[in-house]
Amino acid sequence: MINRYKIVIAYDGTDFAGWQIQAHDVTVAGQLQKTFKSVFGQDIKILGASRTDTGVHALGQVATFLTDVNVLVDDMLRAWNSALPTSIKIRSLEQVDESFHPFGNVDYKIYQYHLFLRSPLPHVARYGWYYCFVNQVNWSVFEQCLKLAVGTHDFASFCKQDAEDPKPTIRTIFKIKIEHVKALCAKRVTIKGPGFGRYQIRRMIGYALDIARRPDKSIADFKALLNNPQPRQELVRAEAQGLCLRKIVYLRII
Repeated sequence: MINRYKIVIAYDGTDFAGWQIQAHDVTVAGQLQKTFKSVFGQDIKILGASRTDTGVHALGQVATFLTDVNVLVDDMLRAWNSALPTSIKIRSLEQVDESFHPFGNVDYKIYQYHLFLRSPLPHVARYGWYYCFVNQVNWSVFEQCLKLAVGTHDFASFCKQDAEDPKPTIRTIFKIKIEHVKALCAKRVTIKGPGFGRYQIRRMIGYALDIARRPDKSIADFKALLNNPQPRQELVRAEAQGLCLRKIVYLRII
């Protein structure tokens, strides 16, 4: 009997060419599939909720797969995790109804971005970005820029489009929170919304940083990017290692 399973995965994206399977690169989904076959002798196809890019991390990626392997859930989780590299860990595994789809009924996703305020220590360096002009950033302007993005906008200025498979650029952001994390000596940007375009968060943060440290730019420039989308930009894109998919929450269907 073929069953559908849901997994929640954490991974360090440093050594992976993103989530999505690619023919000639090592990816997170590819590594999960390869390891499953090595342990259980069966091919599976894993479908993830978010296609994180090269170098992006996750604490709560959600994915599904089908298999007829006759193994108890706890045993499957234990055996699979024991064979995975230390950069990937399946946090939970459960059998779900056929109607569950990782893309469907998403209530919201939470991403976090860390900006180091000084050169980081080695054990945290890969989980944030030390922007070379960080000491020139006006953090009030930075926050005001990002807060403009809350609500529903056309984020075409911030999203990279695939000409062969364009995605919608009108997106909604529920909330953006910026806080100081003393233990990391960093600013943490938390962004909550039902879905985001490729590079959207990294470009939002990079553009806000660029505007907040340049005397020839102002908050009005960020607002103009929202009100008058301009897909071609020369502003900064925040580096991948600072971004982490923190959590995906689904609507409860009664």
